[in-house]
Amino acid sequence: MGFIDGMRKMFQGKPVFEVPVEPKERLSGTDEDVRDVPSVDTTAPGDNIVPTFSLDHLKSHINGNATEVYAWVTNTSASEIEIERCVILNTKMMIKRLLGPGQSHEVCLYKGPLPLNDYIHKANIFYKAIHENEYYRADFTVEYNHEANGTFTVEELHPERYDPKEL
Repeated sequence: MGFIDGMRKMFQGKPVFEVPVEPKERLSGTDEDVRDVPSVDTTAPGDNIVPTFSLDHLKSHINGNATEVYAWVTNTSASEIEIERCVILNTKMMIKRLLGPGQSHEVCLYKGPLPLNDYIHKANIFYKAIHENEYYRADFTVEYNHEANGTFTVEELHPERYDPKEL
């Protein structure tokens, strides 16, 4: 294209430089059903969606020198999961609770002596996706409440990450 052709297109209100247009893909053979962008599968083979859950209404119940920590566990994923066990304050608590999508249930996460310090800040909950038969681990940071008698109670569990369980 020459200079004069470019000036003529500019005066006519047409674009001076045109990008070549590739043919559009047709769907089902109709003229009005045209797709501009081909669909692309963005999930790579072997990629899994990690099911998640939430912990709400965490409560510590003190009974003398012992405490029990309860929380409402809600399945926030689209598949059925089983909460198997919790490791908190170096104590393993078996739970074994099935939860369907959106279901909630109160579970006991810890039963044992009152902690005398707040040194242990990690907790783990191990769970399984039922249909996929995959095992996962959720890591949490423990937040404590310092009681008047010098002991500590679990105030909150803050989620860090949900990962497939490493064997």
